[in-house]
Amino acid sequence: MNDIPIIMSILFWTAIGLVSVATGFFVFFLIEQVRARRFRRKNKENDEENLFCDVAYFFEKGKRDRQEDSFYISPLEQYGSHGIVVCVSDGMGGLSYGDEISKAITDSVSDMYPIDFDDRFSTSEQVKKLSNSLFEKYNRQGGATFAMVHIFRNRLNVFSVGDSDVILIRDGRATVINPKQNYISVLIQDLIKQGKTTHEAYVTKKCRALVDYMGNFNPRVLFFQSPIKLYDGDTVIVCSDGLTDAIPVGHLNRFLTYSARNTAHNLKEEIKLKNIPRQDNFTGIIMHLNRD
Repeated sequence: MNDIPIIMSILFWTAIGLVSVATGFFVFFLIEQVRARRFRRKNKENDEENLFCDVAYFFEKGKRDRQEDSFYISPLEQYGSHGIVVCVSDGMGGLSYGDEISKAITDSVSDMYPIDFDDRFSTSEQVKKLSNSLFEKYNRQGGATFAMVHIFRNRLNVFSVGDSDVILIRDGRATVINPKQNYISVLIQDLIKQGKTTHEAYVTKKCRALVDYMGNFNPRVLFFQSPIKLYDGDTVIVCSDGLTDAIPVGHLNRFLTYSARNTAHNLKEEIKLKNIPRQDNFTGIIMHLNRD
């Protein structure tokens, strides 16, 4: 009988110990949850602030008589304060002054920088005024395409006239994100309205003829009303159609590496290796977005 108080005391203190241990684990769990939440919030803030842009380019003359492509890359040291602006312009073949006009376009973009990221309409109007000045000078005796992107604080603005490409590669999938302003797009819309198949649009000889270009009067400058959000691992390519004529857009991800420079090298060498008889001039600017 004298053992009962001892047993009860042992049980009591054992229960107290178990409760203390359970309480300790519960407090530890709460602390870890708070830490994890702060870590996720901090990482989210880092995602917003710490995406860097690794940039490289290639600029090659194909089988044409002269190089009519031109490009511009804004100063990388101003990336933090003004973002990066890149532009590719492709002189229209078969017309005079294509090389002069494409160079005038990229020089003008250089003069425009730094560009107000949030005022997309004003930027499009500047591009239109540039085209009108080219129209007055060359009177449609030449023209060029125009594709420009502006990356700032993990967001992307796109401006284009003609059929040079802006391509976004995300999760291994490449997509041309700017509409082409050529005759095939007009044909496709007309055929769809008529309830017909679009095959005819692709086999028409003039399907690639431009319906708008720089050097035309008041061209339609295409741009998005809101910027595109960019994420860690995204790749943006701005290029003349000499690249996408040689390498299908759906195959571009095969040449990606973690380095923009190596990606540019892979794409350039693949085009050279194909040795297409009528290879157009080809220019490409590669931009890898990452946290490192």
